Amino acid sequence: MKLQILSHAGMTVTSSAGSQLLCDPWLIGSTYWRSWWNYPPVADELIASLKPDAIYLTHIHWDHFTGPSLRLFDPDTPIIIPKEPAGRIARDLRQMKLNNIVELNHGESFTVGDIKLTSYQFSVFADSAIVIEADDKVVFNANDAKFMGGPMDQLLHNHPHIDFVLRSHSSANSRICYEVTDDPYVEVDDRERYIQNFAEFVQASGATHAIPFASNHCHLHKDVVDYNRYAISQQEVADYFVEHDIANPELHVMISGDYYDSEEGFVIPENDWFSRRDDHIAEYAEQVSDKLEKTYAKEAKAKVSMKRTQKYFDGVFKAMPWFMRRMFRDDKVLFVLTAGDAQELVEVDLFRKQVTLIDAYTDESNPFQIHIATALFNHCIIADLFSHLAISKRVKYRMPKRLWKKARMLAYFFNFYEYDMLPLRVIKPGRFIGGWLRRWREVFLYVHIVFDALMGRSFDYRRYLKVPEDSNIPKTVKAS
Repeated sequence: MKLQILSHAGMTVTSSAGSQLLCDPWLIGSTYWRSWWNYPPVADELIASLKPDAIYLTHIHWDHFTGPSLRLFDPDTPIIIPKEPAGRIARDLRQMKLNNIVELNHGESFTVGDIKLTSYQFSVFADSAIVIEADDKVVFNANDAKFMGGPMDQLLHNHPHIDFVLRSHSSANSRICYEVTDDPYVEVDDRERYIQNFAEFVQASGATHAIPFASNHCHLHKDVVDYNRYAISQQEVADYFVEHDIANPELHVMISGDYYDSEEGFVIPENDWFSRRDDHIAEYAEQVSDKLEKTYAKEAKAKVSMKRTQKYFDGVFKAMPWFMRRMFRDDKVLFVLTAGDAQELVEVDLFRKQVTLIDAYTDESNPFQIHIATALFNHCIIADLFSHLAISKRVKYRMPKRLWKKARMLAYFFNFYEYDMLPLRVIKPGRFIGGWLRRWREVFLYVHIVFDALMGRSFDYRRYLKVPEDSNIPKTVKAS
């Protein structure tokens, strides 16, 4: 068996007989409106060498599911996806004219040549992991899925011996995009917590080898280049393992092109992608400067269409539950849209179901502000994916602390709405109920978490993982 890292969250497993499974192939260009770029970039010859017999997509986020990369391959290549309760992933694939779709139920297996894969779902918003069995090796590609509790127990019961575990180690969380006007010192992120959670997860998996994964990108667009300081590199994870004398599982820092082969072992050439990270990012930005400049010029010309905006929010108003609209009775949402030096202000009154173009604003008159480029606002409406804004980092949520929870609620609403779970009438009962019945352990986990919250216990990831008793991982990092 050969396990090869391709990109940010892209990897292949190739059996000794030549069967090849490709996972989450974001391979070329950027994503999230020129915000995210693979780090390091993927070599053309590596892409050309790929001959997948099937492709697995863990979830709908663009750093895992990109049209330009999927179109590199034969359109008849089976695309395997989790059969999530609503069906948004399959709908988007069909819109891309990719119709050879295989949907797997939670815990269902599928064979690709002599490779066996099993899909496991986790999270209300249709995330998934995959366990791959090839030759005599077992690969647990958790990707972005933060398994714990009963769902983790089920997976480990079905796969008691795991050779390789791969999981994200850095946050795509939107917290760093919030500006709290009356509390400028509010904590935005906790870097060490993500490294600790990675370490706890891989130890709980019982795997022999661990690979920090699905966090291998950088930001190059001028709006977000400063956010590179929040990214956690694989080398930082490796340093944490050394600092705390964590030898089990054995950690391997792997970048695009690195691989494990059953005969050769790990093939990881020396590199300076992390020791000279700032220099490489500056050089990278220079190499793609023509693409960035074209994007800046195009975005500077964007204008908002109120007719299209009104139509989109008419759908939002119909889908939003009454109790939630009432939450915004006294707080309108202001979209501050910029295109070059131009600015347009779209005020959305969720309670009264009104969308208005206004001339001016202040923090007092419009305390709830969402600052984004006009071009992104337009695309979110067209693609029906405002939920991707926060991941892109090309947004700033500006508000007083009293509106923080409302802002988070609005973000959750957009996820439910855009993943076809609101309004309730769009849900297909058989698919939805059947999916969650298979995931009953996850339902019990959420009940447990809610009960702990009601008892005054803050969320602690480790509480729901079976980390070995002799673990050297400290328990002192603040949970959230």
